[in-house]
Amino acid sequence: MSSLFKKKAVAAVTAAVLIIAAAAHFIGFNPVKSAARLIISPFQSGVSYIAGKAYSVVTFLWEMDSYREENERLNTELTKLRGENRDIAQFREENERLKELLGLKGSMSGYSTVAAPVIGYSKSGTYDKIEIGRGSSSGIALGNTVITQDGVVGMITEVGANWSMVTTVLDPDNAMGVRITRTGDIAVLEGDKELLKEGSCKMTFINPSVNIIAGDLIETSGSADIYPPGLNIGAIKDINSDSMGQISYATINPSVDFKHVHEVLVINGVTQ
Repeated sequence: MSSLFKKKAVAAVTAAVLIIAAAAHFIGFNPVKSAARLIISPFQSGVSYIAGKAYSVVTFLWEMDSYREENERLNTELTKLRGENRDIAQFREENERLKELLGLKGSMSGYSTVAAPVIGYSKSGTYDKIEIGRGSSSGIALGNTVITQDGVVGMITEVGANWSMVTTVLDPDNAMGVRITRTGDIAVLEGDKELLKEGSCKMTFINPSVNIIAGDLIETSGSADIYPPGLNIGAIKDINSDSMGQISYATINPSVDFKHVHEVLVINGVTQ
């Protein structure tokens, strides 16, 4: 029985080998290769996974570099556009100012005028002096009145061929006749060293009987033929009295914003 069993087992193994060989021959099945694939497959999957991730990282880095370049380009364009917008805004602002100055020039009938750019301020930063870019070659002379659309700036006190110096109403050495618009009363406007620091000046020689109040407007009186009458100067900020209750002086806030004066109009003569 044992010998017969062995013979049957050998025959079965032989048949199986023949079947496998036939299969390999006709359908390309290779048991050795299949076994190798079975062993290697997990490693191949791991390598493929790692390679895929490495490719993704490289792709991401390349895209990030592209995005960075695009972002830099867009930022450059944005900066350029902002600069252009600022230029446009400045042009519009300048155009509006020049329109107002032209309107002021047209309103000064009976007077000859010269428009001039502001090119410098007092070194102290207190706006008691302003330098303009027109001079004697443009017909400007000592004593000429300087104004803007907001009111009186001051008077020409130095003249060069193509420049002039303006002493403003804030200067401590300045004194000029003024009129209180509401009451018609006359007083004197003076510069003051302390008030200069805050951009103000003062009105003195006020008639004690005059009932002035904060907010009253002040204009040129036309006295001494230096400043034409009726030009706006500013408004009363507050009123200061002495120990007897008498008005000592009134602080005046000029109507001209000296920090932002870019162009002025110089009244250099009378035409009629």
